[in-house]
Amino acid sequence: MNRLISSEHQHTLGEGIIWDHRLGLLLFVDILSKKLFRMDIDSFNIVDKYCFNEYIGWVQITNDPEYYLIGLKSGIAILNIRNSGIKFINKEIPQHSNQRLNDSFVDTNGRLWYGSMEHKTIELYNGVLAKFSSKEDKVKIIDEGYGITNGPIIDKTNNYLYHNDSKKGLVYKYYLDMKKSELKEKNVFLQFNPQSETPDGMCFDNKYNLFIAIWGGGSVNEYNQSGEFTHSYELPEKFITNVCFAGENLDRMFVTTAKSDGFNISKQTGGHIYEILDHNRQGLEANEFII
Repeated sequence: MNRLISSEHQHTLGEGIIWDHRLGLLLFVDILSKKLFRMDIDSFNIVDKYCFNEYIGWVQITNDPEYYLIGLKSGIAILNIRNSGIKFINKEIPQHSNQRLNDSFVDTNGRLWYGSMEHKTIELYNGVLAKFSSKEDKVKIIDEGYGITNGPIIDKTNNYLYHNDSKKGLVYKYYLDMKKSELKEKNVFLQFNPQSETPDGMCFDNKYNLFIAIWGGGSVNEYNQSGEFTHSYELPEKFITNVCFAGENLDRMFVTTAKSDGFNISKQTGGHIYEILDHNRQGLEANEFII
């Protein structure tokens, strides 16, 4: 097992971890507790906490340092980090009241790619993969029939988008036409056994290696461009939800975890934020959503 540093604070369903390079803070959400946190990565202290009246699935940085883009149960909103004011900019997704938003990614053109899922049951496959641009001011559904959407993420070349259906244990790989903002040639990149472990949040390093949080498997797994398993970073918790690189040189790896499976609170300890040490990897800077 790699050396680890763990937070003292715990979270019910930690997710959506991302490095805000402009302010030097680590952002993450607790979906079920309806909170967004900003954390100092040296002390692991929570610097700020934002509370909401509904589930928050993710946070993204924007081209204005005073605002974040957030995915609430009702849709996409802009958060003013100075006064906690919220302004919804789109409510087309989720399509039904029993759904919520779950994960997202901003591409180099400042567009949002994001997914929805059922939040009251895992038996339905009504989740979608969608994209949204403030310039177009409308949502386009890209793919449908997802159980639990996770990812999505685009590689450094801007040629491929990867997206998970955690319920099915699948990582999909699409060819991405960035100019037209279209996905083509959907293929299965990785297959997991959903009865034991499933792919959750993901990120890339600067050498095209893919890092996947393994929900139920207690690890972050690393894969090369060909989908070959190269390394496992083990953690002392079962529900690993997301992973990102942070720090001035983007050479520090942080992980969110949960003490809930999304529906029930686990009797096991969980929900800490971890830093994985001694990995010798360097990540990529997060893109900014164009407001």
